[in-house]
Amino acid sequence: MLHCLSVTAALVLQTGCLTLKSEHDKLAERVTKLDAETGDRGKQLDEKLVEADQKLAELQAKLDQAETMLRGSQAGIGARMDTVETEVAELRGSAENSELVASASAQAMSELREDVDKRLRTLEEKLNEATSIPEGKDELWNEADRQLQRKNYKLSRTLWRTFISRYPGDPKLPEANFKVGLTFHSERDYKSALGVFYNIIQTYSEDPIVSDALYYSGLGFAKLGQCKNAIAYFEAISRAGSNASPQYQKAAKDQIDILKKDTGDLCFDREDANAGAAAKQSVQESQSPKPGETKTEAKPTKPTKPGKSK
Repeated sequence: MLHCLSVTAALVLQTGCLTLKSEHDKLAERVTKLDAETGDRGKQLDEKLVEADQKLAELQAKLDQAETMLRGSQAGIGARMDTVETEVAELRGSAENSELVASASAQAMSELREDVDKRLRTLEEKLNEATSIPEGKDELWNEADRQLQRKNYKLSRTLWRTFISRYPGDPKLPEANFKVGLTFHSERDYKSALGVFYNIIQTYSEDPIVSDALYYSGLGFAKLGQCKNAIAYFEAISRAGSNASPQYQKAAKDQIDILKKDTGDLCFDREDANAGAAAKQSVQESQSPKPGETKTEAKPTKPTKPGKSK
């Protein structure tokens, strides 16, 4: 009985050993197979890693190349932008200069047009003056006086000069000359007026119009700030024995008082010791008889309305 059990146990153990060995062999085979597969896969993985490194290197090279190209492109773009900005600045400068030139040309054209228009108006005025001058002596005189009253001084002066030219021996010639000077005085061209009045005083010293010329000479010099000359002319009117009307004499004395009281607002020749000499000489020459002439007393003239020096 015991022997049978022993045999049975031995069989069981022997069978278990046989079973374990068989499984061990299978496991060993599988392990070997797995090692082979793992080796193959490791080799493939290494190859893929090498390939990946190569591709990565190639990619890095391309990235470096691309970066280099990009930098070059940026530099090129920057240079081109600088060129573009320079060209834009030049174009803008040219445009501004062209605008200035155009503006100057427009201004020159405008001034030229104004000059042409002015010349045309002058020609038209001269033509109108030439065609509107009356033929008769009385009509010419009346028209000249009418234009003077209307303050058309230039036209009035032209008409007075036409009268002087047409009728050189007329008794009204001294007055016509005075009216010429009066037009200058009314235009505040005092120097031109004084030149005309001086000629009247020297040329027509016996004519009553001399009082007018003396008085307006005084006014003209006062307007120019030459008070000593002005006073000399006013004194020639207000002196004893003057042929001037009482109205002119009083007006002349009033003007003298005004000028002598001046503190520098009107007179600019206070410090000039020689000021007034020209007027005194002119008055003296007008009072001296010319060779071959006898000084006669002239009739007083009715003065025009005396003005003030200021």
